[in-house]
Amino acid sequence: MMDDFGINDIKHIFFNMEVMDGQWGLLFFGLWVTIKIAAVSIIFSTILGLFVAIVRIQNSSAYNLLLITYLEFCRATPIVVALIVVYFGLPFLNITFSPFQSAVIVIVFVHTAYIGEAFRSGILAINKSQTEAAQSLGLNQIQTYQYILVPQAFRIVLPTLANQWTGIIKDTSICTILAITELLKAAQIIAAWKANPTPLVMSTFMYLLILIPLTIFTMRLEKNVRIKK
Repeated sequence: MMDDFGINDIKHIFFNMEVMDGQWGLLFFGLWVTIKIAAVSIIFSTILGLFVAIVRIQNSSAYNLLLITYLEFCRATPIVVALIVVYFGLPFLNITFSPFQSAVIVIVFVHTAYIGEAFRSGILAINKSQTEAAQSLGLNQIQTYQYILVPQAFRIVLPTLANQWTGIIKDTSICTILAITELLKAAQIIAAWKANPTPLVMSTFMYLLILIPLTIFTMRLEKNVRIKK
């Protein structure tokens, strides 16, 4: 059991609020940048993931081969490597993106693959008789997806989507290698300046400011769609 000196020492090292005097502004700025990157990435990866799922379900050999290759590439490639290639490698081909754009492109590229597979599984889990019934009512393919398949698939895959969205928020931390002052980078700057890890501990709690509301939102959304179902 630790004595009082040990506990005080831990407080001084990891929970030293004096270190944070005048530094909260930079940390909250980093939090805002993290929220922007995560929000844009979540929106685009969800929309594109649904599109990828619908294309795969069409059973086109050429498209399926391309999309399966894309999925396996995403599974095999570390996201940090992909980010380095996009930001530092593509300029050799005269293709340049800002650090913010590079981060969003890579995060969306990777998570679209997993979200697409989730949507595809959700759509395939729906009884085919519902598609046949929609066609008998005169609905075209787009209307069938819009009114019948996608709403039900969304209910099925919502827990998986919540996990992917959480993963996107966590993956914003990779932006620190591009010198984007997101939450982790801001904490690292303060920690290096003050020679104390307290800002890094505070950044952990600030990630919870994003993740806890997201978890509550998805739980309530899941409850609502279950009731409507």
